[in-house]
Amino acid sequence: MKIDVALIVDDCRIALWQKQALEYVADLINVRVILSCTNTRSKKRNVDNLAYYVLKRFTLENSLSAKVPVDTKNIEVVSFDSEYDGAWQRIPDCVSETLLNKDIKVIIKFGMNLLRIENNLLKLDILSFHHGDPSEDRGRPAGFYELLHKRERVGTVVQRLSNELDSGDVLALGYSKAFHHSYRKTALNFYANSKYLLRNALINYSNGRTVDIATDGRSFTLPTNALVARFVMALAYRSLCRALYGMFYEKRWNVVKFNLPGSPVPNVLRVSDGFVPKIAPGYDFYADPFFSASGDRVRVEALDRTTGLGDIIELDAQHLSKTSNLLKGKHYSFPISFAEFSKEYLLPEVASHSSPYLMQRPFDDEGKRLLLRGLETRRIVDGVLFIKDDTYYFFASDKKSSADCLFLFFSDSLEGVFHPHPRNPIVVDPTRARMGGQILSMDNKIYRVGQNNSYGYGNGLTLGEIVSISRELYEERVVGTIRYEDASGPHTLDIHGDSAILDFYHEKFSLTAGWKRLVARILRGRWEADQAP
Repeated sequence: MKIDVALIVDDCRIALWQKQALEYVADLINVRVILSCTNTRSKKRNVDNLAYYVLKRFTLENSLSAKVPVDTKNIEVVSFDSEYDGAWQRIPDCVSETLLNKDIKVIIKFGMNLLRIENNLLKLDILSFHHGDPSEDRGRPAGFYELLHKRERVGTVVQRLSNELDSGDVLALGYSKAFHHSYRKTALNFYANSKYLLRNALINYSNGRTVDIATDGRSFTLPTNALVARFVMALAYRSLCRALYGMFYEKRWNVVKFNLPGSPVPNVLRVSDGFVPKIAPGYDFYADPFFSASGDRVRVEALDRTTGLGDIIELDAQHLSKTSNLLKGKHYSFPISFAEFSKEYLLPEVASHSSPYLMQRPFDDEGKRLLLRGLETRRIVDGVLFIKDDTYYFFASDKKSSADCLFLFFSDSLEGVFHPHPRNPIVVDPTRARMGGQILSMDNKIYRVGQNNSYGYGNGLTLGEIVSISRELYEERVVGTIRYEDASGPHTLDIHGDSAILDFYHEKFSLTAGWKRLVARILRGRWEADQAP
């Protein structure tokens, strides 16, 4: 049953990301009334904050925050002038009474500034977005202080408004990757992810649930001209460092195996305590290691030095020496496998050239493929299948949002249609969204391994306990992390028996690093262009 809602907007216009948020919850809400405020005033521009407004023009004002007309077709529009009490606005009682007369209990606030909640509004629940983690960064501007302080992510909440700033019940919480060299890119990212949060907020609201998070973080105000100058110089310095890194440094990936009889994987590992193989001739690195279903082989992505594409090769599980080529000629990675009814299936990442599919032996392009129905239009990265209570769950990230968002799909069988989970995306957080290995079962509990891509790609794993999973619910809680003491990474983990295999990398100086990146990009671009229909 849909929730009857009203919208608060300014002059019948909303930001593009807000429009996308409404479209994403169209199956959950019925917009019956639009309250259009006609006299919301912009903040007075103080000369002390002039540099911020210039910065805002090129960062926070972007394609996703641009104003577009709200859809008013077959919806009652009530235009009104708000009352002002200093910086606070009030909605006249005669306007809010319209909602009570229509038995509307929920307002989604996309317009106005600070809203005083009193009289009739006390009988209504007002849901509003706030860009910032209330436990750390409150106030404004969105994303500015997170970048200044080089935090690993930017928070966004949907909360039930109260008259105390940023202290209402939090109904949905998500995080977006902070691009520490670019304020504009960071803003585009948290606006893009914001469209997903309203869905979980409405589901939690209907179920009477809230997110348990502190709301006592430091409240920030608009930065002074001097602080903006410091901010711009910091980002310029980071951009220069990033460019130099791209020109002269490269990640040298490999895999490492540990024997851990009767003990879990420690939070901190040392590569020097494990066994590291020698990379076979013709390849630049190994990554994404997974045991075969029987445990006697390890499958890895091996980067072909000539083509710049990922091959899937097999290594002997004991000595990690190459035994065979499995997949070659297109770009493959993340060669996860599982067994069912005495059959072994391989589920490689094939996002560069196909929607996801399973492979049966022989594991090559001539072998039998089983396309995952319902996902034909998606380009999926790092997909993982998990079977529980006769339901096939598929965890995956879309290629364009893989750093931040994790989606879940379910089906009655491998051959059946995979349906999107109603709480998608089930995780919005760059510290754990992208899958980093199989779903693990230990001590009657199940865990999900997620990559931490907050500061850079593949530098650590986050372990989350899956508290509940069904066709209607999904909930996990973070219980630990896995990192190295003497290397960077890992970003993939697999366990078989008493053995664990992971990947890692070292950052190495190379005069040809930039040239290699350029050549690889050109080769990959030409290859993907050839694959286009």
